[in-house]
Amino acid sequence: MSREDVETVRAGFEHFNREGYLPEDAFDPRVELLNLRESPLPGPYRGYEGLRRWSDDLLEVLDDGRLEIQEMIDADEASAVITQVRLRGRARHTGIAVDLPFTIVSWMRDGRTYRTEGFSDHREALEAAGLSE
Repeated sequence: MSREDVETVRAGFEHFNREGYLPEDAFDPRVELLNLRESPLPGPYRGYEGLRRWSDDLLEVLDDGRLEIQEMIDADEASAVITQVRLRGRARHTGIAVDLPFTIVSWMRDGRTYRTEGFSDHREALEAAGLSE
């Protein structure tokens, strides 16, 4: 099952980069999405409406915003997928290039993400998923 979870998460990132929004079919209807605590848009974003609002909020401040996967870790014992990403794009109002590395933990149930949270510290993300480096 965990291999399918990894592919579901990967496909969600690819869909966002291609279409500009997250695919609802990859998420539980009651999903909770939290950005980095340091983010100006920390969330939480809840449900499918929250997924749409998250995409709108992010792309309102970032032109050509995309999440580039650096590494994915299958944390099957925690029913989670840990993804190191880089958020890239250009700040809409200043034109400054954005290249922000961080880690996302996606907790999975029945093949769908029910909770996702961003971490600026990779070790903290591993700990949140019940793993250690």
